[in-house]
Amino acid sequence: MYHSEKLRAVIKKLMLFPGVGEKTAMRFAMFLIQSPKSFVESLAKDIVEMKEKVKLCKECFFISENELCRFCSDEKRDRTKICVVESIEDVFTVERANVWDGLYHVLWGVISAREGLDISQLKIKELVTRVISKDIREVLIFTDTTVEGEATAMYIKKLLSNFDVKITRPAYGIPLGMEVEYIDPATLKRALSSREEVK
Repeated sequence: MYHSEKLRAVIKKLMLFPGVGEKTAMRFAMFLIQSPKSFVESLAKDIVEMKEKVKLCKECFFISENELCRFCSDEKRDRTKICVVESIEDVFTVERANVWDGLYHVLWGVISAREGLDISQLKIKELVTRVISKDIREVLIFTDTTVEGEATAMYIKKLLSNFDVKITRPAYGIPLGMEVEYIDPATLKRALSSREEVK
């Protein structure tokens, strides 16, 4: 009730950001009020330029300022493998692990009635087109292990089962440092199913 109309307008917009509640939005707004005008103008300019220049890669739907992202344009990447992920953030996570040398395909979500996302809103059709038109030998489906993530993975697997391509999922097991008594049944089942010979 004590906020100015302009401040309230900014707080409401900041609260539209994922994970930002009213208190956090207020802190962000207070930070902007106390910052030099040059910083706020520079931030606003960067946001507008980002919106104008950053687009989706025409192949994998990762972010890029060019038609192809840095992965799709990198000739050193293994172009016969695609890692299918739900979001841009998932690409960053996989890249940080430094274990994947193939390409990516960002779905931009999962099949979810709760979120109002259906198959037509995801980049699944484009994935099938890539598999058909390119020399793809493996598709690693790296969606979350949520109900929606698993359902999306199964749907993609069914779609691709008619093509000569290996479809894989990551092996989910017991995290390092985890005590056995605290492992949930689903994780334990996956870990035992994916067990390896000790050498």
